[in-house]
Amino acid sequence: PDDLSLQLAKLPLDAHEVATLRGAGVTTVAELAAAELDALLPGYLEQVTHRTGAEERLRLAQRRAGLVHSGVQLERLDAGPIELPSATLEIDFDLETSATERIYLWGFWVTDARTGGSSYHQVSDFRHLERADELELAVRALSWLRELTASADALVYHYSAYERDQIDRLARALRHPVLEWAAEYSREHFVDLFPIVRQHFFGTEGLGLKVVASAGAGFAWRDADPGGLNSMRWFKDAIDAESAEEREQARTRVLEYNEDDVRATWHVRRWLRSLA
Repeated sequence: PDDLSLQLAKLPLDAHEVATLRGAGVTTVAELAAAELDALLPGYLEQVTHRTGAEERLRLAQRRAGLVHSGVQLERLDAGPIELPSATLEIDFDLETSATERIYLWGFWVTDARTGGSSYHQVSDFRHLERADELELAVRALSWLRELTASADALVYHYSAYERDQIDRLARALRHPVLEWAAEYSREHFVDLFPIVRQHFFGTEGLGLKVVASAGAGFAWRDADPGGLNSMRWFKDAIDAESAEEREQARTRVLEYNEDDVRATWHVRRWLRSLA
């Protein structure tokens, strides 16, 4: 289980780099973690000239190896409180797309400090979407967001730049006032949590939302196998499965997955704010 070839996704190194390490007597994660790189590097670099930045890749792999060997998924890079913008109305936001890259689901987790309440809101369309359908759905979802945030002290949180990029794409495709409002609003009122996490943490399995929310914030998705690619399959089942029961089960699975995604970003925010 400790063999380098079984840990490529966590290191990561290609097959030739692993073979080169084997030739130098480094075959396991524990051995890589303990290796004297300054002594290993001269001979190693001569054999991995196919890789740009081979030394940096190996040093990064050793760092990951040390954490993997110690059972650490997330390593804090600094100390002290983490600055995270806050607002009276905080909205966690996540999109779901089909295999044809049409956005069919806009999901929001709304937390209102004035009432102390939280709730899930979604705008979706479980059909084979054409471009016009996707745009109409976006207008519906963002009209709701504009009404919700009107005259409110509000921030919208997401994880990675994807959500903002998609709003910009849709605004360019259709010069609709609501889409143009959303593109402009996102520049001042959207908060991407990913660069904040990346500034303060190193992850042995990367810093994706699933890793950070589970290893850091202790959050668990209801689905046994959550993931964006799986959700595309569930969406297809929700519209194409043979029976109405199968379609409804797939639809419920997608909606629960999206709700868990936005709840996960809320848990990540709460966790980040708790650190000192």
